[in-house]
Amino acid sequence: MRTELLQFLFFVSTIRSLNREIILVPSYLGILFDKHMNLHHAATHALRPFNAALRRVKEFGIERGFLTGLMQCCGFSRHMHALSAGMYASQIWSTQLLKHDNSFSNPLQVAHMAFLKRILGIKSTSANWCVLRECAQEPLQFYWFRSAVKFWNRMVESSSNTLRDVMKADISLENSGASISWTRQMKDAFSDLQNGTVYRSDLLQCRKLNISNLRIDLRFRHQAVWREAHGQDPCSCLKKSVAYLNWSALPERPASEARAPFVLPEYLKMALSKSVMRNLARFRIRGHGLKCETGFFPSFHSDAHQRHI
Repeated sequence: MRTELLQFLFFVSTIRSLNREIILVPSYLGILFDKHMNLHHAATHALRPFNAALRRVKEFGIERGFLTGLMQCCGFSRHMHALSAGMYASQIWSTQLLKHDNSFSNPLQVAHMAFLKRILGIKSTSANWCVLRECAQEPLQFYWFRSAVKFWNRMVESSSNTLRDVMKADISLENSGASISWTRQMKDAFSDLQNGTVYRSDLLQCRKLNISNLRIDLRFRHQAVWREAHGQDPCSCLKKSVAYLNWSALPERPASEARAPFVLPEYLKMALSKSVMRNLARFRIRGHGLKCETGFFPSFHSDAHQRHI
């Protein structure tokens, strides 16, 4: 009910902003909006409880003796603490972050990646997709997208005439070309999914969206980096994703399974010393600072790198 009220407030404020009325910065249950209805403030505001939850995850592991193998408990406690903190009212403010090219551009995902890299002991410039796969986790965008679609399905099935009128009003805003419409942002997020045309059609016709197919399509989209790396030679391709896929990555689970498609490596389940776990992670992800590493994955022109190699 809270989220429905928040959605109602968002749509009403959107309509008022189109009528050029003066709107202050409203706040509802800790979610902030600016006068232009830019929900970037809401995502930034959610960063503080999210960081607090990540800190609690680390404390949870330390209290129970996971001083070295924190990833074993992170997979469980992350969903209890950090994920729930990063999901609060995401049905509303996350729609502008659901495009594939925004996977790592939002502050919550940046904090999440920094936390995982600190746990593994690797450098901050390590490839994000490799780190997520090594930790058997999915980007937060996956959970935000599902949450927004579930909220849409609840609105479609709702018996509230007010809520349905607001939903139809927002679709009318999208049809008129309003870029700040919730429906417009969801429609744009569907653009690069396999069944994106079907989802957009159902959205504009106020029909329920198939959440099971959406889960498969989202994972297929997020695995584009691995499809691109598949079949490439890691000795000739200067991409860490190619080296990781060929030399370190574990096989994926079938896309039809509800669980995350990646498997946690055995060394992250063991009570290894901090230095051993760090060295293994750096070796597998190619996240160390050895000369052979910086020579193989250079930052300058390829001709200059050959001399380093």
